[in-house]
Amino acid sequence: MMHNLDKILEKILSQAQMDADRILESARQECDAIQRESEAREQSILEAARARAEREKEVAAQRAASTADMKQREILLAAKVGMLSRAFVEAENYLYALSKEDYCVFLAHLLADAAAKQVQTAQRLGEMYGEKEAADTDFQLLLNEKDQELGPLIIKAAKTFLRRMSPQLEKTKITLAQETVSIRGGLILRYGDIESNCSVETVVRGMRECMEETVINILFVPQDSKESK
Repeated sequence: MMHNLDKILEKILSQAQMDADRILESARQECDAIQRESEAREQSILEAARARAEREKEVAAQRAASTADMKQREILLAAKVGMLSRAFVEAENYLYALSKEDYCVFLAHLLADAAAKQVQTAQRLGEMYGEKEAADTDFQLLLNEKDQELGPLIIKAAKTFLRRMSPQLEKTKITLAQETVSIRGGLILRYGDIESNCSVETVVRGMRECMEETVINILFVPQDSKESK
């Protein structure tokens, strides 16, 4: 009886061992599957992270390049504006540095041109409103204190220039005002209640408005144009 019981126990234990081994093998296989799935998921996550990082790096690089290009354009634009302004400042300084004779001729041209313009405007208005005497109004030349002594020479030269424009313009009345004006150079032409500002500063500013595009084309010739010359 005892012997039969031992055999039964051995058989039960053997079956239990087999069941345990089968369960353990199944568990190991499940663990391996879980491990493989985990590794695959981890690899997928890493690849996605790398792709995202690559995209972000590319976007960041493009943004940096765009910012650098914009900054470069701003610097170049500031440099060009500075060079353009310096060109006209030098033009103004050049006029201030003229010899007395050349300076008188320059002011005489300014005076003649301004007077002719005002006379022609007055004549047109006189014809429109029947006031023929309007063109006979006396002009007054105003200079700064330093240039005041040059007044008679400037008026005399201006009369010559007016005669070349028209014999009628030579009759234009121009007198030197006793008062002086606070300008560095140039002149003010007074015509009744109207004043024409022909100071050097104003003249150069007007030149800039008219000639800026021409000066830009001279200063900033495209590189390929320079190389073809």
